[in-house]
Amino acid sequence: MGKVRQRKETGKLYLDFFYQGLRLREQTALKDTPTNRKKVEQLLAKVEAKILLDD
Repeated sequence: MGKVRQRKETGKLYLDFFYQGLRLREQTALKDTPTNRKKVEQLLAKVEAKILLDD
């Protein structure tokens, strides 16, 4: 559904997903490291689960 991506300008990770037909990009303050990427992927999984449960 969504993806974890890295901003080229800052090297920071962000969430890229759709909610109610809108594309949303939520920035984090985390640099792209394997540990941080895993954390953000876990966050994205929670966001996606919340979206599915609320709809």
